[in-house]
Amino acid sequence: MRKLFTVIILIVAISTPFFAFDVLPVIGDPDSAPNSHVSDHYIEHAVEECNSPNMVTAVIVDYRAFDTMFETTVMFLAGVSVVLLLAGRPKRRLISPSAVKKRGRTVRGKAVYETVNKDVMISLIEPLILIYAVYVLFHGEVSLGGGFQAGALIGMTYLLDVMVGKRQRPIFNLSKFRSAALAGVGPFIYALTGLISVFAGGMYLEYNRLPLPVHQAELHSIGITAVEIGVTIGVAGTIITIINALMERISFDDDND
Repeated sequence: MRKLFTVIILIVAISTPFFAFDVLPVIGDPDSAPNSHVSDHYIEHAVEECNSPNMVTAVIVDYRAFDTMFETTVMFLAGVSVVLLLAGRPKRRLISPSAVKKRGRTVRGKAVYETVNKDVMISLIEPLILIYAVYVLFHGEVSLGGGFQAGALIGMTYLLDVMVGKRQRPIFNLSKFRSAALAGVGPFIYALTGLISVFAGGMYLEYNRLPLPVHQAELHSIGITAVEIGVTIGVAGTIITIINALMERISFDDDND
């Protein structure tokens, strides 16, 4: 009954704002503020003001760059929270010797599946994924601006390496603490880019005030690139941190046939 009562309270609490307040515009309304003011400005001036043909990038990391910085920070805090929650928990269980004999040799107590095709494919796939991550970061759809996607691709490469590849020397040799520190470097790069523009006499994340000897139109591209690199590092580091924390707690090797 207590669980049912809790669920009812949550449903009422979540539903009340939708019925009690009418603050969101009707979807598709041409007279709404987003369609009549903000969107038109983005469409007409994004390339000129942000020097980016990728309008999504211009909105996310230029017009609303301050908001995106905190989204990256939330990603970092999520990784740190996972490490704190799983810190000091029991180590993952070891696989049984019988399972090792059935499956192949071991490296540092872990089963290594001796399948040549799988090892060859992993060695080919991982560099291609990393190359694609770099392409997404610097080109996105039509220009730079795929930081979140690039970070996710790098994290997926690490996941393949430690869970499928099972190599003695993984492509990323990062502990959960080092990966957590790497995840923090991403928001730091993002915040530092904003501080540099402030020290140069501009506003926070005002890219055209960056103290660089280039044409002013290029400063926006440089600033966007810097924060997107920070986003990539932050997202990749967070995903790797979560994977490392889970790998220390859970064994994905099934020793029961």
